[in-house]
Amino acid sequence: MRGPTRPVCRQGEPCEAPAKGLLLQFRRDGRVKAQVKTSRAGRYLVRLRPGRYVVTSPALKPWQQLSPRVVRAPHGRVGRVDLHLDTGLQ
Repeated sequence: MRGPTRPVCRQGEPCEAPAKGLLLQFRRDGRVKAQVKTSRAGRYLVRLRPGRYVVTSPALKPWQQLSPRVVRAPHGRVGRVDLHLDTGLQ
């Protein structure tokens, strides 16, 4: 998801939207180990070896940031991480 999507968020109105078409890079030891582009619904699926990865995107502006920045791929099972892109709107 990405948000806020507008300068003023009002209660009862969505202020987030899917982060569609965002290129995500998963880095380990400073190198890109995998990358994937989010779908129109903002979803992604990536296969990673077990361990910790820093998540980045070359499309981000200096005032934007992804969280969490570090994710962990578990050993022997599927993990799920929901990422949020702070758009920097205030």
